[in-house]
Amino acid sequence: MKLEKGSTVKDIISFQVHRNIVNLYKKHFEVIEDLQIEHESFVSKLKNGTLDELSIDDINYFTSDKYDHIRKRILDSGNDCIREIEKTLDFVDITVKENE
Repeated sequence: MKLEKGSTVKDIISFQVHRNIVNLYKKHFEVIEDLQIEHESFVSKLKNGTLDELSIDDINYFTSDKYDHIRKRILDSGNDCIREIEKTLDFVDITVKENE
């Protein structure tokens, strides 16, 4: 979506909301990519080791600390998105028309 000269307030708000939601998606993809890297590392450890050499710590790469870290990243990205949208809305006054 691209804003043109003479865009309406609705167009500007729509553009900003769209941009922020796309950024939110991108941050979630970063979290998924991190999980994929860790998974590939785990699989590599399995391929290169013997079962006797592997411990529970080697197998348990998705720990409660990792879960908490991912949860925090997701919440932070959602809160960043909300703040950016609210910052955009601070520049306008919006009223709702009543149906007659």
